[in-house]
Amino acid sequence: MIALPILWVRFGHWFYLSLDEGIVLDGARRVATGEVPYRDFFNITGPGSFWLYGLVFRIFGTSFPVARALLCVELAAMCALVCALVARFGRKSLAIASGLLFLTIPLTTLFPVYVTHRWDSNLFALAALVCALGGWVGTAGVLAALAAWTTPPLLWMLPVLFAIARSERRRYLGGVAAVSIPCCAVLVSRGALNGMVSSLLWDAANYGVANRLPYGALAGTVWRNWIPVLLPLAGGALFSVALVLRRDRLLAGVAAASVAALVACFPRAGAAQLLFASAFFFALFSCSLAVILPRRSQGWCAGVVLLAAVALGVTGRPATALKRIETPAGGLAVSRLHFVTLNELLVTIRPHDRIFVYPYLPALYFVLGADNPTRYSWLQPGMMGQAEERGAIADLILKPPRWVVWHELTPAYILKNWPSGDRSRLRFPEMEAFLLANYHEVNPDGVVPVGYRLLEKNL
Repeated sequence: MIALPILWVRFGHWFYLSLDEGIVLDGARRVATGEVPYRDFFNITGPGSFWLYGLVFRIFGTSFPVARALLCVELAAMCALVCALVARFGRKSLAIASGLLFLTIPLTTLFPVYVTHRWDSNLFALAALVCALGGWVGTAGVLAALAAWTTPPLLWMLPVLFAIARSERRRYLGGVAAVSIPCCAVLVSRGALNGMVSSLLWDAANYGVANRLPYGALAGTVWRNWIPVLLPLAGGALFSVALVLRRDRLLAGVAAASVAALVACFPRAGAAQLLFASAFFFALFSCSLAVILPRRSQGWCAGVVLLAAVALGVTGRPATALKRIETPAGGLAVSRLHFVTLNELLVTIRPHDRIFVYPYLPALYFVLGADNPTRYSWLQPGMMGQAEERGAIADLILKPPRWVVWHELTPAYILKNWPSGDRSRLRFPEMEAFLLANYHEVNPDGVVPVGYRLLEKNL
């Protein structure tokens, strides 16, 4: 109850033109209108987030605040689950203080906190761990399956929870089946199961190579961005000490689940990906601390932790003033730079205009309320190749968009974010030739700022 309003004030309307948030939002909006992942649009992860957000959009309406409300609920639930885990090993005061201290991690990080399948799946997996340790094994199986159907690498969590279930493993497997069988049935009925298998095989062959990052990459020089990077190391070290003092099976289960969450971050184990799984590492650290500290000392420790949470929470305010802007996706709070960008585009592009955003900024589809005529919400330089490029061109020929928003990604920017990408695929020459031949620049003097070019279809 404490975390949710704080998260809503911070993230409810705050919008940043991130690379990845639009993949979920654009896909969920398509699902809400009846489209099917894999069959109607390209996807390289599980369908869980698209189904979840698509359902929420159908119930509450398709808007950015609705999507962010769900994200805030998820982050608040993670705080509560951390609190529940710590309470199994220590005093309630330490558990509550630990939950509030975890809240400061998303509040103070300089990485944008946005909608992504990683938050969804890690919440399901963390809830599954709490249920498994509490004896609700069937529910744990349901939640673990939801995590894997949302982010396939979290399949690593299933055998860990299977081991924790011990004598009730049939109930656990029954919970996994209760989710997996209906999901398969839905995909078969919609003609998308083969598409999912093909997409995941494509993902296995292409994603891991192009998106590989060394552990903790892109954390920069700001200490707050290093917290998710250091937490697994600190949690592992403290667990080793706790293991010497007390061989606790439940604490070993928390440690094993944390290792599974860490493995699921690879091959892109940068600081941002570690942030999404930080609840596991923070829980391991806090639970180990509760085991090590004498019970009479935990009250004092809780006070220190609570003071640290308040001190860090005060620094969670945005560094720059945000401006309010109304969009077809609802009211947004944005930086001055993004205000200018969105305002210029909103003047020209109307809701349900057919546009193509090239190559990688799918959040614009959602915020502008525009329709994407292709199967591709994004084209990632260094990962996608000629087949995807030509597939998108074929869609553009079949359903020509009126507008193209062309964002110039420099080679330096691409290689900073995807240093392992194929350097021979940093541009899509056939797509660019097609766009230049069939579209003209609306504002040749560069009215649309920060590297964007607005193109309109030739008459």
